[in-house]
Formats: sequence, C-alpha cells, structure tokens
Amino acid sequence: MDRRARVLAALEGRRVDRIPFTLWRCAYLQAETADGLARSTLDLTERYDVDLLVITPSPYHLAQAWGADVRSFRSDAVAPVLGSPLIGYPTAWRRLPTLDVPHSSLQREIDAVHLVRARLAAQDAPLVVQVPCPLATADALCGGRILSDLRAYPGDVRAALATIAAGTARYLRACLEAGADGYLFVTPYASPDRMRSREFRTFGLAFDLQVLDALASAPIRILCLETGDPDLVWVSRYPVQAIGWEGCSASRLLAKEGEPFRFTRVGGLDPRVFSSGSAADLEGQVAAALDATGGWRLILAPEGALPVDASMELVSAIGPILERVSPR
Repeated sequence: MDRRARVLAALEGRRVDRIPFTLWRCAYLQAETADGLARSTLDLTERYDVDLLVITPSPYHLAQAWGADVRSFRSDAVAPVLGSPLIGYPTAWRRLPTLDVPHSSLQREIDAVHLVRARLAAQDAPLVVQVPCPLATADALCGGRILSDLRAYPGDVRAALATIAAGTARYLRACLEAGADGYLFVTPYASPDRMRSREFRTFGLAFDLQVLDALASAPIRILCLETGDPDLVWVSRYPVQAIGWEGCSASRLLAKEGEPFRFTRVGGLDPRVFSSGSAADLEGQVAAALDATGGWRLILAPEGALPVDASMELVSAIGPILERVSPR
C-alpha cells in the first residue's frame, strides 16, 4: 500500500498492510512564511516517513486574518502571544467584517499547501490542514473573554460566530483547491468541564457544523478534541471519520467499550514518552494500542502536538516498531 491507500483504508475500516502513523507540531518561526511552513511540514514527513501530513500553522492564524494583534518570537520553540484584543467590548462583535480570504494573511497557509503538494505529488501522500473551531478563533479575537461575552451578549456573539464560521469554511475550501485532502479540526470546548451543555450546542456545535457541513466532500475529516473528558454524545454529531483527544490515556481512547462508536481513532501515544520515555516505553504503547483495537480503525499518533523537546531518535523508532508489530 502507498500512504494514501493506507490512511484511507484505516478511515474506512478496511485492512491495512501496517498501521498508519502521523504526528504534528508547529515550528512557530517557520510558520510565519509560506516557504517556512511548507519546509517544516516536509521535514517531518521526509525524516520520519509519516503516512498523513499535517500542516500546522501558527495557533492564531485565523484570528490574525481578521486583524488580531499576534506577537511572535524569533524561535520555532516559543509560541506567539496575543496583544490587545481586536474585540475590545462585547457589542463590537456585530461589526466583525466578512473575511476576504484571498486578500488576507491566510494566503500564506494556502500557498504552503500548494508548495507541499507540489513536492509530494509523486508520492501521493495525503495532506490535511489543522484549523481551530470558530469559538476558539472568537476567543483569540477578544483576548480570552468569549465565555463571559456569550453569556452577557448572546446575540452579538452569535452574529460574529456566523461570520467566523463562514470565513473558516471558505478558507478550508481554498486549502482543498490548493491540494489538501482535508482537515484536522480542533476544539477545546466539547466537554462539560469547559461549557454548559446548552451553551456548547448553541455557540460551539452549531457553528462547528456550519463549517464542517460545507466540507462534507473532503476525503479526510478528523476532529481533534483538546480536552481529556469530551462529551461523546456531542462528538457523535460531527461529520468526521476520525477523532482523537488530548490529555487522555491511550487505554481510554482506544478502549473496546468505544467500539460502537463509528470513528477511527487517532492517537494511542502519550506525547510525554517522546520527551522522557524510552524505546521500550514507546513499543509498549504501540503494542497496547494494537491490542485494544486489533489494528482496526486506528491511525497511530501522539495525543496532541509533538513536544518541543521530543527526542527525534524516538520518533525515528516508530517506523521500525510498526513494521514489526502490525497485524498481517
């Protein structure tokens, strides 16, 4: 199998020649240019032969497209920070403009997709773009005030979220036209620990679906939950093929009680093992993931971004481990 066939087979619940593997992390300085973002993406796949490539832009790239004050550092290892909020007070939400994607800073990410796909066309490797949910973009635009704003001025925030969702969908469609195969859609809100149930349905799920329903034809659709305790009833509403979530043990993510769930699992590896573990620890986690799933509907990955201090020697060990232990 080539990489594309292997990933699509895992997403569809068909047999694979070996378990597909992916990982992602943001090289923050390189992500400030299209060339740098493409180069950092290609570096991971060419060094470690991952099956699914993930373009990982700056965490605030969508907010920046609307004019957010994003302050970066001259290091791949140090994440940018937000300056003064673009939305300084709640009633300003209704004035959030429609996003002109082709003439915004998002052209950087779209150009990076073009560059990566041109380099990989012969290898036929699948490529997805990491993107935040509308609520996360809104939170960046107001400097972390989104929960209090939506509770005090719900109509104003809903109007802005509709604008953000429409802009996010246009951006992702442009990425697909540039050569991406789909998305890694990230939300930290699908948990009762983060939002009340009614709030999530109204301000989270509703606008997430506005984005994702517009991208139903994308070949690869992955939901990444930045929470260790997601509400799986909410999650079941998402039109995706695969899910993973952060801060969750491999055993829970891959447990057999999840079998009625229709999704392929993306995960199985604790990211900390790449910083403080050993090759034996890594092989044990791979074996546990395969034991829990039988190798079906699994894309092996760290549960979240690869740590900045990850051992590249351990990352390199994944391929040989999978060759030894994948079911035949």
